[in-house]
Amino acid sequence: MSGKNIGATTTECCGCLLPCSSFRPWHASLRRRQPNAKTSPHLIRTRTFPTQTMARIHLRGLPPGTNRNQLFKLLIEQADVPGKEIGAIDLIRRQASVEIDEDRARRAVKTLRETLPEVDAFYEPDKIEWPPLFEKFRRWMQVEAKEESQRLAEGKRQEGSLKGLKLHEQWSALAGRVICQFRPKTQGASLPPHRFRSGSPVLLQDIENNQIRGLVASVRDGSIEVVTQDFLENDDDPFTLIPSNDEVTRRRMEFALKRAASAQGNRLAELRDVLLGEAQPSFDSTARLPERSRELNDSQWAAVQNALQANDLAVIHGPPGTGKTVTLAHLVRALVDRGERVLACAPSNLAVDNLMLRLLAQGVKAVRLGHPARVSESLHDGTLDYLARAHPDAKLAEKLIREGQAKMRSAGRYTRAKPAPGERSALREEARALFDDAQRLQRQTLDQILSGAEVLCTTLTGFDDDLLAGRRFETVVIDEACQAVEPACWIPLSRAQRVILAGDHCQLPPTILSQEAAAEGFAESMQERIVRQAPSVARLLQRQYRMHTSIMEFSSQEFYGCQLEADDTVAAHDLQPLLGDEVYVDPKPWQFFDTAGADFQEEEDESTGSRANDAEARFVAKKVQQLIEAGLLPEAISVISPYAAQVQRLRNLLPAGVEADTVDGFQGRENEAVIISLVRSNTNGEIGFLLDTRRMNVALTRARRKLIVVGDSSTIGGNSFYERFLQYTESVDGYHTVWEEMD
Repeated sequence: MSGKNIGATTTECCGCLLPCSSFRPWHASLRRRQPNAKTSPHLIRTRTFPTQTMARIHLRGLPPGTNRNQLFKLLIEQADVPGKEIGAIDLIRRQASVEIDEDRARRAVKTLRETLPEVDAFYEPDKIEWPPLFEKFRRWMQVEAKEESQRLAEGKRQEGSLKGLKLHEQWSALAGRVICQFRPKTQGASLPPHRFRSGSPVLLQDIENNQIRGLVASVRDGSIEVVTQDFLENDDDPFTLIPSNDEVTRRRMEFALKRAASAQGNRLAELRDVLLGEAQPSFDSTARLPERSRELNDSQWAAVQNALQANDLAVIHGPPGTGKTVTLAHLVRALVDRGERVLACAPSNLAVDNLMLRLLAQGVKAVRLGHPARVSESLHDGTLDYLARAHPDAKLAEKLIREGQAKMRSAGRYTRAKPAPGERSALREEARALFDDAQRLQRQTLDQILSGAEVLCTTLTGFDDDLLAGRRFETVVIDEACQAVEPACWIPLSRAQRVILAGDHCQLPPTILSQEAAAEGFAESMQERIVRQAPSVARLLQRQYRMHTSIMEFSSQEFYGCQLEADDTVAAHDLQPLLGDEVYVDPKPWQFFDTAGADFQEEEDESTGSRANDAEARFVAKKVQQLIEAGLLPEAISVISPYAAQVQRLRNLLPAGVEADTVDGFQGRENEAVIISLVRSNTNGEIGFLLDTRRMNVALTRARRKLIVVGDSSTIGGNSFYERFLQYTESVDGYHTVWEEMD
């Protein structure tokens, strides 16, 4: 919100903050406390003010229970701001925005940072000079929000929703939450393809179109669990699970951009200039380096060194199977050993959990922030929520709250006897005092836990300004940075001296709903942009520990400048050690089965617009059966496709134990044998999702020992990428036609 010019004859309050019934309550729309000139004993004078330019200061992490009067007093006493220069106050829980004379605002923020370091304060000028890239972000975020709202309003013909779910069970969880488990109506059935993940915000809609908000806690093949605030009516009517927009996330991104754009003369301003290419990143070649771990190969160690010497920014580029998260964990261990405070972030809860597991393996004392429903069960005892409940003071705080609630109930209880004068107000005051004591105790507990941690782990958009107010970090590391929209990466940067990005911009970009925003550049991650603008800050991890050389080589040529190398432990490994001796399977690690001319026609799903190819799905199922008959365990086989409709067809055909998923759903995972169903087969050469070669890079790098791709060369061959794919297949003697195996 920009500042206002205020100039008028106004009645002033003396600012003493004593109780005065003549003053109207504060409200965000009021510019000043408005006294009643006839009755107020605190009226001191009437004065005409010259026109002033009002700026804003933003405060995060105010003491629990802070009200407007207390905030007014804090600004006067702690920030040396005269009461008459304080304008509108917006106060929500522990966050506030206050209008103050622009000349005074900058000094007030500096003073507050010195006198109240536990409160996070920053200055927003009357007019913000937005960097051009930030202007684009703001517009793209608006376009994205509009698209998201439109999809939710229309249901995109309910695309992405799960319909006909039965409420199977519900039970109480921590902090008064309720977990509701939903299953398909058909007993034992799997859920249809969907994009819900742990932590996804959702709407639960009943048969009468009533909706309540929830959060996905966990997803299994045949069930999905959602956290709500209340129990649902348990009847047989079906529920629909609908993707929901996340306004909290959007506001946090907008606020982060505003804060970075407004920064002047501080570390955030310097980082902003480096990240936007207006200043050069610097490195300290004399920085103290730890002894090299024997677990790190040459390129991993080079990446750690580069990051430790970076004053502003470094990038760890980790292609598939190269141990990016392991490298990042070693880096964080080294940062902690030299006394740094580290904030470890990632765009998804799964990525944060994976990073935290690696940190714990390195002996790092890490605490997981965020809603427990979003956290892996194996890490629950490392969450702030769990640690706070296990703290010795937790029971005392709960006891104080119960006593306060009892006094509040007593104060509000109707009795025939008239209470003594002031008795009810006294009970309420006693209750408030108990609540205040409990809040102080809880805050002390949280501070102890946070201060005792070496690393705090959180998602980018789950970064809690109130919880972490006043805390600074020498280094912020962002894992899987290429899966985050750039504004999300700016959220934690206001607390950082240095930022380390880790990810692979040659794999899937952030998910963008608006085609317009994606086409204009919103799908480009911060890491991708920085590597393009300043490649010297990045180090490529070159040795991979997943794929047979033949599986690795094509992606290495296409995406990584032929720099990848297979470790000796995987370079020549194939399926043979995992198979029996009775049935022969072609040992070649890389195979393509061409469906051209076999009348394997693609179809469009009218309800979702997705694509499927039934004949191709049946051929894939046949190849899976051959592998199983040769002795390969079903759990060692995965089938992936770019199209959700094809995934559903495959799930109906594949034997138990064989996983089928979309490419997006399989990113970050691997298996011994992977079969890819390309689906597209038409006379126009239309290939849809297959045009996104980064998605294909993900698909082609999931297999450890054997990769089989099934598709129509006549459809895909007109694209230069797939032309090279077919040429590579010929070079490794991996080309086959489905006619070779037709009955």
